[in-house]
Amino acid sequence: MSPVTLPWTTLRLAGRFAVPLMLWFTIGQALRYLLFLGGYHFGLHHVTVPILVIGLIVMVSLGVTVAMLHSVKDGLPAVKKRELNESLTSWAAAEEEGILDALTRALLPFMIFYLAWNWFTDDAKAFEQSAAGRGNAQGGISGQLDAMKSIIALGDHVYVAIAITAGFLALKFLAERWMEPKWSRAGGIAVAFCEVNWTLFGLFTVNKARGSFTDWLTNRVFWSWLGDLTGPAFGWFDLLWPSFKEAVLGSLVWLVIAGVVLGVDADEETAFGEGRVGRRLRSASGLDRPHTPWEVITREWRDKWLPTFYGFRMVVRAGLLPFAVFCVLFTGLDDLAPLAQRGAYVLLGPHPIDWWMIRLDTIGFGIDLVHQILRVCLMAAAFDLVVARVSGRTSEPASAPHLSTPPAPRVAPPARPS
Repeated sequence: MSPVTLPWTTLRLAGRFAVPLMLWFTIGQALRYLLFLGGYHFGLHHVTVPILVIGLIVMVSLGVTVAMLHSVKDGLPAVKKRELNESLTSWAAAEEEGILDALTRALLPFMIFYLAWNWFTDDAKAFEQSAAGRGNAQGGISGQLDAMKSIIALGDHVYVAIAITAGFLALKFLAERWMEPKWSRAGGIAVAFCEVNWTLFGLFTVNKARGSFTDWLTNRVFWSWLGDLTGPAFGWFDLLWPSFKEAVLGSLVWLVIAGVVLGVDADEETAFGEGRVGRRLRSASGLDRPHTPWEVITREWRDKWLPTFYGFRMVVRAGLLPFAVFCVLFTGLDDLAPLAQRGAYVLLGPHPIDWWMIRLDTIGFGIDLVHQILRVCLMAAAFDLVVARVSGRTSEPASAPHLSTPPAPRVAPPARPS
C-alpha cells in the first residue's frame, strides 16, 4: 500500500491490458474523426451543427474514458474486493457489471463533472482547429475563414440558442421521467445526450450575456480604483490559481471520476456523508429541500465543488502522501505529452513540408495513445491504492489471541518407602 508503487502499478496495468485499451482509444479516435468531418461539412450550412457536434464529441470522449477504465478493473485487487468503508461511500455497481451497464451508470455523473469544470473546451478547441485546417486544405485562406465563421455564427442567432436550450431541457425531463425507467440503458444515454446539449447551448447563451456585462464592468472607473487599492494581490492570485486548480483540484476530481466509473456511488447524499460537516453542507445547499429555488440556484455550485469535497474526504482517510504522488505523476503526464511530441519531431529530423503533412497525424495519434493509456491506468491505480489504504485504516484490528491457561505444576509422586 505504499505510494511509491504507483508508477510500477501503472506500467503493469498498461502492459497487461494494452490490447483493450488500444482498441477503445482507436474506436474513439475514429468516431471523433467522423464527427470532425461531418461537423465541418454540415456546419457551413447550419449554425446549430457545430454545437451539436461538440456535444457528440464530448460524449465520445467520456464514453471512451469509461470503457478504458472499466477494461482495467480486473487488475485492481482492492476494487475487486469491494471492502471500502460504507461510512465513506457505498458501491453502486454490481460485482459482474458489463461495459454497457458501466457506461449507462457512470456517463451522466461523469458528464456533470466534465461540464462543471469546463473541460469540454479542449474538445471544442480540437474541433475548431480541425475545421480550420480542413477549410485551409480545401479552400485556402478563404476556406479557413469560412470554417471559423461557421463555428461562431450562432452568435448572430442568440434566440435560436435559447430555444434549443429550452428544447433540450424539456427532452431531458421527458427522458428522465418516461424513458429511463423503462429502458435503463438507452434512457441513460439519452439523458446524458440531452444534458450535454442543453448545457452547451445554455453556456453559449449565458457566456454571451456574461461577456457583455464583463466588458461593461471592466470599463468603469471604480474597477481601476479597485485594482490600485488591492495592489498585486489580484495579480498573484491570477498567476497561481490556474496551476493550483489544474494540478491539485483537477487531479482530485479525476480521482473521484475514476471511483465513479469503477463502481462507487456518486449520489449527493453519499458524497456529503453523515458527519457534522456533511449535514451542515447539505442544509446550506438546500439539498434537504429538493426543488426549492435555493436548491436549484446552488446546483451548479454542487456540480463543481461537491466532487472536490468528496475526493478530499477520501484523500484524508487514505493519507495525503499518496495523493501528492498522484498529483505529481498525473500533472507530469500532461506536461510530458507535448514534450514527447516535440522530441519525436527532433528525432525524425528536418524534412520537406510535404513529407511532414502525411506523418503529423500518425505521430500525434501515437503520442495521444500512450498518454491516454498511462493516464487511465494511473487514475485506476491511484483509486485502488486509496481503497486499499482506507480499508486498511478503517478495518477492525485483529483480536489478540487468548493466552492459554498455564499448565498446573507437576507434583512429584511420593517416594516409595524403602
